This record gives sequence, C-alpha cells and structure tokens, in this order.
Amino acid sequence: MKKIVSLVIIAMALVITTNAQIRKVPATVTDAFKVQFAAASQVEWKDRITNFEASFKLKNINHTAKFTKEGTMIETTGELDFVQLSTSVKDGFNKSKFADWEVKAVITFQETDKPFYYRIMVKKNDITKRYLYFNKSGKLVKDTVTL
Repeated sequence: MKKIVSLVIIAMALVITTNAQIRKVPATVTDAFKVQFAAASQVEWKDRITNFEASFKLKNINHTAKFTKEGTMIETTGELDFVQLSTSVKDGFNKSKFADWEVKAVITFQETDKPFYYRIMVKKNDITKRYLYFNKSGKLVKDTVTL
C-alpha cells in the first residue's frame, strides 16, 4: 500500500512539474514579440524547451509565434476560416482536384526566410485526409497525405 501511495505522489509531482513554466520568458523574446505583434491581445507564453511559443489574438484570429531565446522569430501561424481566405486562394482551391473535398481547417504559416503559405486540411471520407499548401497567389504548391 505504501508503494502505491508513493507512486501516486511521484506521478502527481511529475504532472505538476511538466505543466509548469520551466523558465521565465527572456525580455529579448517578449520585446521582439511586441515589435512584431504590437496589437496582439490575450498573449500566453509557453516554454517549449528549445524555443518560446506565444499564443495570442490579432484581428480576431488565433495565432502562435515561436521565438529563439535570443528573440529571433522562428515561425508564426494563424487559424482562419475558409471564407477569410483571399479570392485568389479560394479560386485556386476551387479549381483544384480537391474542390469537392470537405475543408476541415485552414492556417497561415510563415517560417523565417521561407515563403508564406496557406495550409488547408481537407478530407474526402473518414480515412482520406490531405494537407494542401497554397501560395499567396492561389497556386497549389504541394499536397501531402495526413493521418
């Protein structure tokens, strides 16, 4: 019985520790975030060990941004509804062979020094799902199978 109680206490301590913020977010990171996203609201930070991640709202869109400990932005994403896409991206999707597939999610994605793109997750049935990657002009640049 003592072993069970000890194991439960250890397990609870591990859960509490893993959910806690490991390090304080450096000022270089928060300052860089404020420069990039001055109008952001509802900002929450997470320590991801190898980087710091901010979740926030900007123009009523949920975003995340990842930064190195030095304050360099690694990537940023934003959640959109299909209707929020530009006309060129919607047209590109509607002209693709996936136009009759169900749209499940849309995100914007930008990595440092790489092209910006929209990732649209589509599904045809409960088994077949794909990620479609469109550039700003609405061209489908890549599609991949997802589980």
